[in-house]
Amino acid sequence: MIDWIAIRHFAITESVELELDDRFTAVTGETGSGKSLMVDALGILLGARADNSLIQFGKDQAEIQASFNLTADHPIFSWLRQHDLEDQTELQLRRIIRRDKPGRGYINGRPVNISMLRTLGESLVDIHGQHEHHSLMRRPIQQMLLDEAAGNQKVLHKVASLHDRVSALRKQLDELNNTQQSTAERMDLLKFQLGELTHLDPVQGEWEQLEITQKRQQHSKELISGTLEAAQILMERDNSNVHQELGRVGLQLRQLESLDSALGDIAAMLEEASVNVEEAARQLKTHYEATDLNAEEAEEVEQRISLYHSLSRKHRVHPNELAEYAIELQTQLDGLKNPEAETARLQKELDSAIGEYEKAAQQLTRKRISEAKKLGKKITAAMQDLGMEGGEFQVAIQPVPSSEYPRTGKETIEFRVTANPGIPIQPLAKIASGGEVSRISLAIQVILADAARVPTLVFDEVDVGIGGTVANVVGERLRQLGASRQVICVTHLAQVAARANNHFSVSKASDNGRSVKVQVRPLSDEQRIEEIARMSGSEKLTKQSRAHAEEMLATN
Repeated sequence: MIDWIAIRHFAITESVELELDDRFTAVTGETGSGKSLMVDALGILLGARADNSLIQFGKDQAEIQASFNLTADHPIFSWLRQHDLEDQTELQLRRIIRRDKPGRGYINGRPVNISMLRTLGESLVDIHGQHEHHSLMRRPIQQMLLDEAAGNQKVLHKVASLHDRVSALRKQLDELNNTQQSTAERMDLLKFQLGELTHLDPVQGEWEQLEITQKRQQHSKELISGTLEAAQILMERDNSNVHQELGRVGLQLRQLESLDSALGDIAAMLEEASVNVEEAARQLKTHYEATDLNAEEAEEVEQRISLYHSLSRKHRVHPNELAEYAIELQTQLDGLKNPEAETARLQKELDSAIGEYEKAAQQLTRKRISEAKKLGKKITAAMQDLGMEGGEFQVAIQPVPSSEYPRTGKETIEFRVTANPGIPIQPLAKIASGGEVSRISLAIQVILADAARVPTLVFDEVDVGIGGTVANVVGERLRQLGASRQVICVTHLAQVAARANNHFSVSKASDNGRSVKVQVRPLSDEQRIEEIARMSGSEKLTKQSRAHAEEMLATN
């Protein structure tokens, strides 16, 4: 979720810094007060297009920052690690828009391009609004939501793995067929490469052992002197050593044992320690005597390591992979010696992989069809409650050509909808009314709350064109959604704002008549009563309007 957001010199915003809570937060204010500025700024932070017209008049740059608090196992951290951007469990994003220079983006303090902010943003925040392009419009997201709802992760992984297997075998067959005409040249190259590796004759595990040997040889003098000194301290010094001192103390305790029997146990411990010290000294002496400063052996190790490095660079594999690489080259050479047999072998493997893929893909299709029917009914029912009587939602499943083996299964998924009876059903992405899109998105998000992965949802004026009972339902649905996700909603309806767990008010303030600036403030319980009363249409706060506002808030 978003912990805090700071906006400076953006549009008519001088400086706003907000700490956000989880659950459902309402953002309200007079018409034209700039309620949507926070949503716009958040969109810019997450990679939306920006230009210098968004910079506050008289300033050189605008800056937007936000901190996100995520669980340690959140999949975003895998992406951050891949791009060397991880910073424990906190994620900070920053974007600067400059008047005369290109803008800059940062993830955890490290500069990144804007496309990376956009990629990350799609997994962090979904913005639903009158004119926002959000992830629910994209077919891959629609497919992901259906599969999440159906619990298809296991079979999806199997289909993807089999797709990779089929693709790899097809590629090998194509390469084999394409190279049969130049088999002799390919074989000559493989023989040459194998000849180089045969000269080295790499062995599994040898590289690691060479590194250990080299390190020991480079520090042999230090090892000899250190082990010798240790052995002397333990036992070989004539005047005083550990072994002698242990013996002396042990003898002294044995003499006192008749006075205190407990000292006998301690003496026994020292005698055992004396035996261990003697053995340790013996092994140390053997070890330093065996440590050889053989210059010839050291040179042989250096030469072999050098050859490993040389062939590693030439063949573009790690030194410890050269032995395995040599086996791979030999396998390719053997295959070229008998291309017909190799082709038959690969074709048999491919046919088997395709059969397994088809079986797994059919299982995935059956589960998708079953879940699509359930989702269609549930979301259609939710649409009726949200003021779209007669509306209908469908999950369309369209098969792909039988000759294809896609990584995500043998069909494409598309959300289709009609908001009004008599209007043909069409893809969700083609719905023209921003208000309808927002309410349909709200219905989808409520039904799929447990399946979706985006932790923060932002709704900008989802209640356009509704009121009365429907407004109450929208407020209740947003509160319901806020039980499992962070929800931020810009609204002009008192019924919606009254259902929020947290409430911010946006207003404009004049700076001595010279400029107008936006202010955002969290509301106390008393201030919420006044704001809900204002939103209900009361120009002045009266006992009746106050009582009505208190009644609306009391339903929480």
